[in-house]
Amino acid sequence: MTKPCIISVCIWCRSAGVERENAEGKAMFGAVAKAAEGCSGIVVRPTQCLSVCNRVCTVSISGEDKYTFLFGDLDPEKDASAVVEMAEACAAMDHGFVPWKERPECLRKGIIARVPPPGWSPDDGGAPA
Repeated sequence: MTKPCIISVCIWCRSAGVERENAEGKAMFGAVAKAAEGCSGIVVRPTQCLSVCNRVCTVSISGEDKYTFLFGDLDPEKDASAVVEMAEACAAMDHGFVPWKERPECLRKGIIARVPPPGWSPDDGGAPA
């Protein structure tokens, strides 16, 4: 049984002066959830905070025994399908590692962090080849 790839969307993400009920993160969650409809093995869930408040519209992509990726500065109207595309690529790859050149364009520049899975520890510290 394939384990799900999880997209966590910060629903508290908002620009300065925007009220919490109008947070851009809520729009991002709705857009990603809609883009993921019908995708098997992808779970989209809201989270109240990913602690990247200066990078509005932040998502993480993770999975058991997979790399975790954190992206920010996303646009709910343009980037939701790219987030789902990246999650599908992570789900299909050993260790969930998607090389930079194979990521959707908006996720190349929006990368905040990539965290290796606990079981991944090559001698040179490198990413999977």
